Amino acid sequence: MAQVTTHGEPNIRLDKAFQRFTATDAAANDSDKLITVPAARTWEITNIFVTMVASATVGNRQMTVIVADPAAVVLANVKADSVQTASTTEYYSFTPVAGIAVEAPAGYHYASFPAFMLDAGSTIRVYDSAAVDAAADDMTVTVSGRAY
Repeated sequence: MAQVTTHGEPNIRLDKAFQRFTATDAAANDSDKLITVPAARTWEITNIFVTMVASATVGNRQMTVIVADPAAVVLANVKADSVQTASTTEYYSFTPVAGIAVEAPAGYHYASFPAFMLDAGSTIRVYDSAAVDAAADDMTVTVSGRAY
């Protein structure tokens, strides 16, 4: 069995070697992001971190994460517990850990989703499901985890 070493540490899960990865979409003026698992890869997601900078357009933004398999079958549909208002910057962390959604200090949101392996072609959509100002709100999404 071959070992993959990343950051000086051997990474083994059962009988498969893995590499740590991050995938980031930081394009400006877009509050609807879609990240796709690349060909010949399987991802195990450990965190989805989102920074949302809302424009001055009035409205309640509802941060939502939808995870789907390659056939577009929805595996998870998770919403933050609280909405985000105009002219604010807020941070979201979606992780596959047991528990309920938590609203920590103002502007910080934590929510969980089921743990699963995502095959090539699976998608992770992170977006404001209220679509308040999709063309002006700025969102950065970073997905991290293990790639097999």
